[in-house]
Parts: sequence; structure tokens; C-alpha cells
Amino acid sequence: MTINQIKYVLGVADCGSLNKASEKLYISQPSLTSAVHELEYEIGFQIFSRSARGVTVTELGKPFIEDARALYENYESFVKKYTGKEKKTFGVSTLYYAFARTAFVELVKRFSPDGYDFSFREMKGKQIIDDVADGRSELGIMYLSDGNRTETQKLLEARQLIFHHLTECNAFVYLYKNHPLAEKSCISLDELSDFQFVTYDKSELAAFFSKEVLERRELTQAITVADRSTVLSLLKSLNGYTFLSGIIGEENDGEYIPIPLKNIDEDFTRTFELGYITKKAVHMNNIALTYIDNIRRILHIAGFTC
Repeated sequence: MTINQIKYVLGVADCGSLNKASEKLYISQPSLTSAVHELEYEIGFQIFSRSARGVTVTELGKPFIEDARALYENYESFVKKYTGKEKKTFGVSTLYYAFARTAFVELVKRFSPDGYDFSFREMKGKQIIDDVADGRSELGIMYLSDGNRTETQKLLEARQLIFHHLTECNAFVYLYKNHPLAEKSCISLDELSDFQFVTYDKSELAAFFSKEVLERRELTQAITVADRSTVLSLLKSLNGYTFLSGIIGEENDGEYIPIPLKNIDEDFTRTFELGYITKKAVHMNNIALTYIDNIRRILHIAGFTC
């Protein structure tokens, strides 16, 4: 068992995906998979359960991950104590937003010479809150809506986090360019009834629609996936669709298109407040401010973060 194997296992556990972990750890996926398999063989049990949706920690793996995390944190403290070097880190946890990825790539290009250890994680809303509260990321990019505002604000307050407003945005239907509805200027839920709904997280639908609408439209009968590439593949191969709660950034190349979601007779305004979360007692440093400024520029939001 090596310290690198411990690092790799923690990376997989945090990302929930071998592919995402390999990108974060700057190691090829076959090498990462081999390292994890070798460690599992050595300790005599599986740490992860693997499926098409990604990887999850097994019951035997949960206490191992806890002990491994404590061990790795002690190792980093040991290195710092005897070398006098503290590794500079910066992490972002975000919903599946193209503009957040674009802003992060620009940040890495600018600050890589300074020796930062970067991390970028795309995940669900509750996981973003946990990441920032537990110190795995300095920033979390997410939204508030009529449907999730009360519950989300309670979670933020309980974890000593604060939501910073960036801009208002609307709901979109996201389709492949050759979808039968791709030429429409806006799309209603009725028009989507004959097509397959694809999502990262069914629970996020509560931010878009009331419980009555969800049950009536059978939106809970969805294909749930773990990563963006699978979503895009299903949108293309099945004429599927998904909902976006934000703004399309510069990464959109025309292959997949956003179309406004038509309002229906319900209490939800379908307007989203895009923003970022930080710890209440922590002041944002220069690299964090630069990242938010990158987002403001990409989305053409006026103002400064400082």
C-alpha cells in the first residue's frame, strides 16, 4: 500500500467517477483503475462498486475511506512540518455548467506557474454544499429558485455558508441539434411528452416544477446518469432532452442547443438566481476573486467581486 494509492482512492471517492478522478489527478484512467484494483487485491475487499452510472463506496469501503482520509491529511501535515512547504490548493465544485468549466480552464492557465494543486468537480447541489463546508472546495457554483430556495438556504445556514448573487437566469430545454423540436423558439412540457427525459439528479426537478406537475407529467420516469458525456450521448441517440437551470457559456458549439422552457399554469416563476457559495468566515483570496471575475466576463455580468 502506497501513499499514491491512498491519494487515488480518495480522488475516486470524492469524484464518484474513475474518468473524472483521472482528470483531477492527472493520471490515465487505465493506470488509475489498475492502482485501485491492486490496492483492493492487497486489502482483500472491494472499496468501490462499479456500474454504468459511476462508482460508489461499498459498505466495507466506507470505514477504509474514512481512515485513508485521516492518514492522507496527516501525511500532508507531516510534509509541511518537515519541509516548510504548504501546498497551495484551489478547488471549485459546481453544477454541470459549461461557463464554470471555461472559467476554470482560464484560471489554471494563469495560475499554474504558481504551483497550485487544482480541483474541479461537477456534482449535485447537496454535494456542492458539503464540499465547500468541509473544505474540499473554496467555491461552489449553484442556483436558487422558488422550488429550492427555502430548503437550500436552511442547508447553507446550518453549514455556515453564504450565497453570493451573480445574475438571474431562466430555464431551458437542452436538445441535440437534429431533434424534432430543435427549430422551435420555445418548448412546453406537453411537446416533450413523447421524448425521453435524461437527468443527473431527479431531486433537482423540485427546483423547476411543483410536485403536482412532476406527477402529472411523469417527469420522475427519467434516465439518470452520472456524467455529462453520457447525457450528451443519450440526447443525440434517443432524441432525449434535459433541463438546464442557467446560462449557456462559450463552450456551446452548436451540436446541442438550449431552447427556452415555456411557462405553464403553476406557481413557479421558472427564474433562477445564479450565484456562488463560500464559507461565512473566510475572505476570498486573489485566485478565488479571479475565478469569479472570469465567470462575470464570460456571462457578461457587470461589476467586480472585490
